[in-house]
Amino acid sequence: MLTKNKEGAEMNDREQLILKAIIKHYLEFGESVGSRTLEKKYNIGVSSATIRNTMADLEDKGLIAKTHTSSGRIPTSEGYKLYVDELLKIRDISQEEKAKVMQAYNKRMNQIDMIFEETSRLLSKISQYAGVVLEPAFTQEGVKKVKLVHINDTTVLAVVVMNSSLTKNLNIFLENPVTESEVEKINNFLNEKIVNSQYFTLSDLKDFFTNTNLFSQSDFQGNGISDEGKLFFEGGTNLIENNTSDIMNIINRVKLFNNPNDLRNVFAQFLQMEEFKDGEVNVIFGEDLKIAGLEDFSFVFSVYTLNNARGIIGVIGPKRMEYSKTVGLVEYVAEEVNQLLNQKNKQ
Repeated sequence: MLTKNKEGAEMNDREQLILKAIIKHYLEFGESVGSRTLEKKYNIGVSSATIRNTMADLEDKGLIAKTHTSSGRIPTSEGYKLYVDELLKIRDISQEEKAKVMQAYNKRMNQIDMIFEETSRLLSKISQYAGVVLEPAFTQEGVKKVKLVHINDTTVLAVVVMNSSLTKNLNIFLENPVTESEVEKINNFLNEKIVNSQYFTLSDLKDFFTNTNLFSQSDFQGNGISDEGKLFFEGGTNLIENNTSDIMNIINRVKLFNNPNDLRNVFAQFLQMEEFKDGEVNVIFGEDLKIAGLEDFSFVFSVYTLNNARGIIGVIGPKRMEYSKTVGLVEYVAEEVNQLLNQKNKQ
């Protein structure tokens, strides 16, 4: 289900048919279209003169616009929004694509990071755009136990088993060298603390490490336990290369896609908005975000909840994306991820 556009203009059936044809042509060819082409190619069922008059009405409503290079029309942002909100028919992904999704999630995956990394990779591979997963902020998630693994004198791997039986791997970087036996002592002390605590959370775990002089607070916080969830982003090069000759646009995109914190903040803001409900697929246009480098993109996403914390699954692609397929893809994958996470949560 898509969110409704509150500013959508009212249209009769003919106007809807012609607007959909104009948008379909623009999505496929990236060029304006005139009344004669619409009459011949899209089976509108009326004369080109009638189509011209209807196009003039659509232009008056701000849904299409004339280009400088021809007498044809292209959709405006408002036209796109109305199309996505009210006229779009969601298309199921193919059986082959569904099989790829099922195959990926049939693997034995208990690590949250593995599930979300696989999801962003799948979304990117199938859509040919960029796949995005924003992990929920797990700071209040209960911890069952922790296993500290000595990698070398300045690096420790923490395998965190949560009450849900899902696990997280965290790389911890040390301020001072620590031996393997010392790491084992810390591990025993920490797990005693967990057992004796009424409810030990990931937030408590973060406090334990950041308040211990051995550990580097900044490095630890950057590796998975913070007040915001971790971002999984795959396929950014598809967007950097996408349809632009403007060097400043390319520079802005590279800066944004190479900065996980900035990118995460873009998506995290959606979690604060009550209008985005769990399980619904939403479309946000880049120009509405007012962020340099995203003006020519769209974000198709779904919100999910795990243990009272919210996250996002979605795709970033060009504004000229195939919305019917992309919305269907995000809807299908989001449902599969929800089922997988809930199943793991009950184990």
